[in-house]
Amino acid sequence: MSIANLEVSSFATGVELKAALKKQNFELLLMDYHLGEGKNGVEWVHNLREAGFIRPSTGIIFLTSDRSPQIIGRIMDLQPDVLLIKPYTIATLTRQVNHYLTYRDFIKNALHSLDNKQPDRAVNIIRAKIKEGIPPRLVGDIRKLYARLLVECGEIRRALSIYEDVLTRSEKVLWAQWGKIKCQYASGQWPDCKNHLSDLVNSSLARDKAFEWLASISFEQSAFEDVEKYLNEINFSELSLPAAKLKTIAFQKQDKVIEAIDLLQKKRAMHRSAKDRFVDFTFELAEFYLLLAEESPETNRTESLSQARKLVGIAGRSQGDPQILQKRDYLLAFGAVIENDLEKAAHLLEGDHIDNYLRTEPSILVIAAKVHHGLGDERKAGELLLMAKQKNAELQVISEQVMNDELIFSGGERLGLNHEQAVAINQTGTQLFIEGSFTSAMKHFYDAFHLSEETPAFGLNLLQCMIEADTGVYRKFNLKQLIDKISTMKLNETNKARLEQLILSSQEQSI
Repeated sequence: MSIANLEVSSFATGVELKAALKKQNFELLLMDYHLGEGKNGVEWVHNLREAGFIRPSTGIIFLTSDRSPQIIGRIMDLQPDVLLIKPYTIATLTRQVNHYLTYRDFIKNALHSLDNKQPDRAVNIIRAKIKEGIPPRLVGDIRKLYARLLVECGEIRRALSIYEDVLTRSEKVLWAQWGKIKCQYASGQWPDCKNHLSDLVNSSLARDKAFEWLASISFEQSAFEDVEKYLNEINFSELSLPAAKLKTIAFQKQDKVIEAIDLLQKKRAMHRSAKDRFVDFTFELAEFYLLLAEESPETNRTESLSQARKLVGIAGRSQGDPQILQKRDYLLAFGAVIENDLEKAAHLLEGDHIDNYLRTEPSILVIAAKVHHGLGDERKAGELLLMAKQKNAELQVISEQVMNDELIFSGGERLGLNHEQAVAINQTGTQLFIEGSFTSAMKHFYDAFHLSEETPAFGLNLLQCMIEADTGVYRKFNLKQLIDKISTMKLNETNKARLEQLILSSQEQSI
């Protein structure tokens, strides 16, 4: 390729790429979809992004010879900068790389801000560029990035207007369809979101992801039978790790523990020849057994703990990756805490890798919080739960977010830390409300009320915010449902007066 100033590296596997990314960053990745028996290219990009190995500014060009709508849909879900279907010519690839490098140079300051976790600054830079004028060939790329950043900054309505404008011109633009759905979800408009998803299940490019989203929203509404129904629509072999885990929790909520274990065992057996996936599902099954042991009477924990230790031993064998070693040791320490062997648990936390939380996934941060709480360090437990919540908010996969939210909530409830976190979240929501950022404020009030449902003030704050924002529905509540819920709570005189005033305001608004 006759493109100057490129330093090119080549890797045969995702494992090799991950090892390289520990030492250096790349501005552009050219990724194939099929990478042998292990994880595919989409799974590797997801995992490396979530663990912070791939910078937000890194460009992605996907290559594949697989023309099946399902695979193309999965690749497009990542919103790559370019997708090339094989066979392609060097001239085509050169043209696409040159286009990406031109785009990258044009918005380099915005990308730099993204890498420094300053999305607001990146948005302002792009706005200035729009005022100056964007070269016609870059307009599509800039709009896609601008809309995504607006969502990240909480400017949901502005982002939605961009997606709707794109869809007015062509209703089949997949990135704009998903962008619109994410806006509807983020603004709490779940009925609209579900209607749009119900249309997408008929699209061969979006079918599986649409069912995964429908299952995730149903989970948040505690409609666990619907979770099972929607995920049954996805071919078992195509069920992603987060979706499989979500389904096991839905099974557990319906007292179908045997079905949950069976699901994870079958997924694990299916990937026996693919080491990285086999390790992932082995750890998930071990974690499930540990959570079962935690909820069981002390006299009935032996079998679950034994199974968990055995599985952790298999998954952690011959591993040199600090992330996997950290996961192994925290899961073993959690087992020791459940057995009340605190000396063993403390000993397992002596490794150099144990306190490096930069790349730790939210579910393991919850386990770590439980371990440190069991060892008497309540402050660190609270910090780890908060870190889990912050990291989870940055994830892109809806089923993973919802599943982690449940683990964070149940973990905080077990440790008695949810109310304390609810107070802090409510305070942030109050500040956002004062600033007029109603969408962001509603999310905070909703989360605070979810964490501490016995605190009427949090529900009243959510109700007031919905009325001020002229929002009839927010996530699982409409105004009537929320008013009914608050009305059944024990209210002091101040809260009673406030509720009566808010009911009056809602009635006036409806008139």
